Amino acid sequence: MNGASAQGTEATTGPPPGPWYPLWAGFVVIGGLAASVVVFLIHSHSTAGRLGACAALAGIVVWTLVLGKVHVGRGESYSSRELNGRTAGFTFGVVALFIVAINLSAGAVAVLPVVYSLIYLALPLRTALVTGTAVSAIIPLAALATQGAHGPDVPLALSLSLIGLFLSPMVGSAITVAVERGEQQAALLEQLAQSRAETARLSHVAGRSDERARLAREIHDTLAQGFTSIVALAQAVESEIDANPETARRHIGLIRDTARENLAEARSLVVELTPSVLSEGSLVDSVRRQGDRLADATGITVTVNAAETFPALDTAGEVVLLRVAQEAFSNVRKHAEASAVTVDMRQTGAGVRLSVTDDGTGFAFDRISTGFGLRGMRERAEQVGGTMSVSSRPGHGTTVEVEIPA
Repeated sequence: MNGASAQGTEATTGPPPGPWYPLWAGFVVIGGLAASVVVFLIHSHSTAGRLGACAALAGIVVWTLVLGKVHVGRGESYSSRELNGRTAGFTFGVVALFIVAINLSAGAVAVLPVVYSLIYLALPLRTALVTGTAVSAIIPLAALATQGAHGPDVPLALSLSLIGLFLSPMVGSAITVAVERGEQQAALLEQLAQSRAETARLSHVAGRSDERARLAREIHDTLAQGFTSIVALAQAVESEIDANPETARRHIGLIRDTARENLAEARSLVVELTPSVLSEGSLVDSVRRQGDRLADATGITVTVNAAETFPALDTAGEVVLLRVAQEAFSNVRKHAEASAVTVDMRQTGAGVRLSVTDDGTGFAFDRISTGFGLRGMRERAEQVGGTMSVSSRPGHGTTVEVEIPA
């Protein structure tokens, strides 16, 4: 029962009115009022005839305001309109009221632009052209029917009919172009809104992906490396605790310090993702502390060369250089089998450069896959507009170099 009721309501109301309907409704009201004024200005007709013509003109206005939401400026595409019983009935009512008005007063012909507009807004283009031409022919026929062949208004009616024959296609073309352009603009605006919504969605997804990648790099460059150091030191302590207690105690101290630093890094990740070691001094001091820790844990000689007036960087730049140094130290510990590491921190013409060079075994690029560490260093550098390069040969050590703008 509800479904039948809904279908009946849809059949009665039709598609929703388009955004231009209020303008067309206003045009019909103004046109009807103007035509009524013209009717009263022509005194060749009786008062009853003028009143009847004005009533017919008012009927056109009311007819449009009541039914026009369904038939005029509808939400459907203008080019897809089809002739049906509803649109034919609406147009017939407008034309019938117009015929009544001009039969009662010739001045009612002033409403002709309104009639043409309603015809072209309600009907498909070809049907509207035929109907508009027929309306133009009705004008002299009405004058002949009411006044005879020699009536005073017949010449004027014939002239208006000829004008209407030319005016009708012009009005139709103008309305067609205006409506179709309006529909195109509405479609473009809808597409723009959809594109903006999709862009916002993709930006949100990309932002989440970037954030996950950033967190992965932070965890890899801090907590994972710290835990790796703790595991390596714990393994060393197992073999030293009986044979070399003093060295074992020193390594246990390093385990404690590394664990504390890892805890501080974890808290820093939660709070603001700013390296806690940078809060303890300058970037150069932080790199030196990381180098000293590598030297204490492995016995490798670590030398940090930095200019006395090393330029100040923003936090993002300092984080990049510190993380690259940490990742390079981690690779030296795990893979290089080096005896010495040299870190150079220098100002360049475009920014600053950090390089980490070891005298270890090196590697051939065609025999190693790019792991997360090297990829992460490169991504970090690119995020601040910098570059990262790695050079190595078997037996000749490895150099990691990153340069970022100051």
